[in-house]
Amino acid sequence: MSSVTLSKSGLSVFVPARSKAPSWAAQVLARVSALWTQRTRRTAAALSLPLTPFEEAEQLRAMANDLLDSDPRFAQDLYAAADRHEIEHGARL
Repeated sequence: MSSVTLSKSGLSVFVPARSKAPSWAAQVLARVSALWTQRTRRTAAALSLPLTPFEEAEQLRAMANDLLDSDPRFAQDLYAAADRHEIEHGARL
């Protein structure tokens, strides 16, 4: 194994040369990191599925529920929009 000795203003420091091959811990860490990245990408892809018209209408109704006390007219408009969306997209008969 080779080494390097640095000297500056009369002070010598011994620095061992580093091996070019990564250590086993670095290899394990790299593999775990790669597996974690794959898993989180798959999970993110699964979570980003498109919503059905019914789910979209339910989200709109939830927004209307939140606004019902502060702005009842707008909340009623949102409820009507949710119903129209379901009828237009065939989610409800």
